[in-house]
Amino acid sequence: MDKDSLLRYTRQNLASWDEAAPLHARINRHLLQEVQNAHYSNLDTHLTRLLLETIDIKGKSCIQICCNNGIDLISLKKKGAGYCLGIDGSQQFIDKAQTLSAAANLKAIEFQCHNIYELPETFLCQFDIALITVGVLNWMPDLPHFMKNCASVLKKGGQLVVEEIHPILSMYVEDETSYIGASYFDKKPFEDENGLDYFNHVKYKAKKNYWFHHTMSDILMAAINVGLHLTYIEELPENIGNYCADLEHTEHNPPLGFVANWSKLGSL
Repeated sequence: MDKDSLLRYTRQNLASWDEAAPLHARINRHLLQEVQNAHYSNLDTHLTRLLLETIDIKGKSCIQICCNNGIDLISLKKKGAGYCLGIDGSQQFIDKAQTLSAAANLKAIEFQCHNIYELPETFLCQFDIALITVGVLNWMPDLPHFMKNCASVLKKGGQLVVEEIHPILSMYVEDETSYIGASYFDKKPFEDENGLDYFNHVKYKAKKNYWFHHTMSDILMAAINVGLHLTYIEELPENIGNYCADLEHTEHNPPLGFVANWSKLGSL
């Protein structure tokens, strides 16, 4: 994808997320109290097991890419991570993350506003772990470029950890009973103006945003092609992203999510 198109898509999406931030803040007021709990964690059990038992994040430097309001990185810090940095292209969500981090009274954790496609060079090869949690990959118009930037912030031997909605759900239309309504291989950007309230699903006239479907092979190959070595992947039957959640309870449910880990082999 050419640079002009890439930045047009991402900046339009970020403007839509900035617009949604006040609505999310009203819904998440309880978080100011919850993050003060020493044992607070927003991390799924599968992701927690991967981070603590397989990788061991204790004392390691971590960057969360597209961190939203920061609660996953705050959770990681509470589980013993070293220096933590959360980045997101939405200043409104970075402001929320900073507020929650202050309420949690944590040290050695920061949040900064950066578009993942426009990272400062000072981030290169600085982190032991890069974390991506649910609801990131489908906002990326250029997945190979995204993975290249994710790999670039890791030290040699560093780990990229991803928890995400399973790509097969892109085939489904969400309803009281979700149903298949799209091709798994459809590459056209999905354009939406109905808003980004994925908590209560309230529709509002929103700034236009764009969503992109990537297959599982797209994700795996984008990482492989930038020198990342897949060391773990698990497909999940549980609802982890609050999209088509009814499918978890169907007799023949598809995979709803996955967690994966890649190791950086070289110095790219």
